[in-house]
Amino acid sequence: QNYLKKQNIEKLDYLILTHPDSDHIGGAPVIIGKFEIDRVFMSNYEKDNKTYQKLIQALDNKRIKAVTPKAGAKYSLGTAEITVLAPNATYDNPNDASVGVIIKNGDHRFLFVGDAGEDAEQDILANGIALSADVYHAGHHGSRTATSEEFFQAVNPAYAVISCGEGNSYGHPHARTLN
Repeated sequence: QNYLKKQNIEKLDYLILTHPDSDHIGGAPVIIGKFEIDRVFMSNYEKDNKTYQKLIQALDNKRIKAVTPKAGAKYSLGTAEITVLAPNATYDNPNDASVGVIIKNGDHRFLFVGDAGEDAEQDILANGIALSADVYHAGHHGSRTATSEEFFQAVNPAYAVISCGEGNSYGHPHARTLN
């Protein structure tokens, strides 16, 4: 919120909430309350916890209907184009139900898959959308359950970004992913 305010941003065209785990939606109720938002994309997975309930309440308060975008759908964002990659099925695991997107701006492509694991990666590979990207935001914080060799080779990024807290209790990023 503070960062967006310092950038003089008052309105968001899109808010993408990859899946309902607290570390992916925890700040969303504040953002929803403080900014005008045109579209909210969310995973089709629901969770029964306080963080998710706060999110749903914030959306209700602003009369915003979140939708799960369909794989293959395209959306414009200024000069950029967003292509939805996932989810491709209904999953038992909230991580695999993550909304995944490629954002293309000019000649540059950025891939985001939330916490999608190897099963969801296989479904993304099977949907036929080109995955090559300059920058890959590694799935599931660099966990060994994501970023399979086959998936990484299909993306073939120049850069990979792993988002995780130093010394976290999960041991992210895992050595397998870094290797």
